[in-house]
Amino acid sequence: IVNKAVEAGLTLIKSLTLNPLIQGFQEYETNLNSIQTIMANTGAEIKVVNKYLDELNEYSDLTIYSFSQMAQNIGRFTAAGVELEEATVAIKGMANTAALTGANAQQLSTAMYQMSQALSTGTIRLMDWRSLENANMGTENMRMAILATAEATGEAGDVIKGITEGTLNFRDSLAEGWLTADIFTD
Repeated sequence: IVNKAVEAGLTLIKSLTLNPLIQGFQEYETNLNSIQTIMANTGAEIKVVNKYLDELNEYSDLTIYSFSQMAQNIGRFTAAGVELEEATVAIKGMANTAALTGANAQQLSTAMYQMSQALSTGTIRLMDWRSLENANMGTENMRMAILATAEATGEAGDVIKGITEGTLNFRDSLAEGWLTADIFTD
């Protein structure tokens, strides 16, 4: 009984003292890696990078999504070739979409990871769209927003017309390569 009590006491002390410090250092390390990735891929100065990270930090305080996840994913987006300002807006937009669809933080993180890979190719394909659907984010509202954005840019006119008229399925249309990284980030 004494051994169990001592073990429980040590576990409690460790969880109150060491674990928060370890987690803090891990988050700090993630943020430093993100800053380095962003600076290497954008050429932006630390002052500029911090400005956008501060914006994401303030935004993350308003959501259930952690700043560390957002910082990690903005690093991925910039590594995929997305400009820093656009990446910041895209991260916030995806977080808004996740909130509207009820996606949790893990689902959002998975979707952002997949989208960063897709953005690096320049085109969102069906497999990328499926990852959004698996994260509960590939909803009708998101499809409509993407179609409206593509229509506003004047790109993919025939494909958009086919989808809106019902002669072409949205998912199947992605094989045409019309959903570009620019349309998605817009």
